[in-house]
Amino acid sequence: MFVIIFCLFFLPNVIGEVNRPTVGVIRWDAWNMINGEYDYISNRSRNWFAPDKYHYRAPFFTRVLSENNITMNEDTQIVIDQEILFAKSAGIDYWAFDTYCPYSKNCTSNSSFCNEYIHDIAGDYCVYNPTYGLDRYLSSQYVNLVNFTLLLLGSTVCDPHLQDYYIDLMARPQYQTVLGGRPLVYLFQFEDKQAQFCGGSWSGAKTVFENFRQKFLSRGRFSSPIRTKNCLSFLIC
Repeated sequence: MFVIIFCLFFLPNVIGEVNRPTVGVIRWDAWNMINGEYDYISNRSRNWFAPDKYHYRAPFFTRVLSENNITMNEDTQIVIDQEILFAKSAGIDYWAFDTYCPYSKNCTSNSSFCNEYIHDIAGDYCVYNPTYGLDRYLSSQYVNLVNFTLLLLGSTVCDPHLQDYYIDLMARPQYQTVLGGRPLVYLFQFEDKQAQFCGGSWSGAKTVFENFRQKFLSRGRFSSPIRTKNCLSFLIC
């Protein structure tokens, strides 16, 4: 399910003879079940809509079980396919997928950067399958109707293994680009603690970002990145 937070880029997007801005929506995928169970975050999402007075606001894939009880599972291909069709009909050009790390049931990860995220930023955000929306989107028969980009979170952007994963995603033809083919990337929740953990300082973090930028430029598909206000130097914003 996507959260209605619009990201507007005032770049030409021609429909017939009419120009309009490019419109993106940030997705927050925490509406799923795993083996018939909710993780902590998805169960919290479900509980928001469980009271009868909020049923009218529940996602279309919700089933009402009783007056104050519902069930929902967005992690099916049919649901994500329908969401793509809804997005296309609404004029949405791309989805920005959150890049939360997957965690075990004891809320740990093999990545020290993912563990730092839980420890310093989002102590209760222990999700088991945060990529289900992106995975279902990429496997959809309608994938070409809506583009996508990534919303990178905290110091996880500094993990070299995750960097390779992000670059593989950026190479897909549906990845949103701007200004002559530059891949669009967002970074969120990166502050002093994350810079320290990433590179020992802001200067060290900048070196990590520059190496990441050079890594994806070396793949050959990308145009030179740009720097704009409020963006770290490696980002394409």
